[in-house]
Amino acid sequence: MTIISSYMKKISSSLLTSLGLSPAEADVYVAVLELGEANLQEIADKSGVKRTTIYHFLPELKTRGFLIETKKRKRKVYSATHPEQLLEIEKTRLAELERLMPELLAIQNQSQTKPKVTFYEGVDGIKEVYADMLKDKKHIIAFEDLEHMKEGLPSSFYDFFPSERAKRNITFHSIARDSEIAREFVKSNIKLLRQTKLLRTADWKTEINIYGSKVALMSFRTDPPFCVLIEDPSIADTLKTAWKELWQRLDCPVIG
Repeated sequence: MTIISSYMKKISSSLLTSLGLSPAEADVYVAVLELGEANLQEIADKSGVKRTTIYHFLPELKTRGFLIETKKRKRKVYSATHPEQLLEIEKTRLAELERLMPELLAIQNQSQTKPKVTFYEGVDGIKEVYADMLKDKKHIIAFEDLEHMKEGLPSSFYDFFPSERAKRNITFHSIARDSEIAREFVKSNIKLLRQTKLLRTADWKTEINIYGSKVALMSFRTDPPFCVLIEDPSIADTLKTAWKELWQRLDCPVIG
């Protein structure tokens, strides 16, 4: 009959957090701590954990210093490391982590100075970038060529994204290439939380969306279309400044 002490049940849950043990591992450690020394069958009976399960994580408990294995009369028996010794082991690990901290922070700082660049190919790839805009929920400013964007994206998605963006209360300001399609589209600006200035220029066949610290550079010139997503605060801020400067200088009405 399996016997599990109430004391064992009481402290196992706190051991999970403080020692990083699974419920079964905590039960086994506490069982051996109470028994003093025991073979696997005795540990299984005391802890309520099956022998086959104990076999699975036993090497890990020994490696991490929770259990000590010895032999008595050719049989393996196990004892639990003294709780105070566990504390010393954790102190040693913490000291080692503190020693390595400057090196780890240097690696992190080095990676943070590099822009993160991701390439997305095809319509599905571009959809992933638009999904990222919805997830980030940051205000978007853009250069857009609505005519070629409409040609390059499925009509269902072309209609879905603006309404879904507005539903999530994400505002959008754009400098758009003037075209019949653009003039028709901007009629819905107010309900889509958009403001637009139309710019008479040659075909762009591209779209640039700037949101948060990210810049999405989309091209509809090729088949399939593609997007390069750059995540870098300095690059994003530079393009935001350039966009705002052009927005202010454009001598045309704001639509929306």
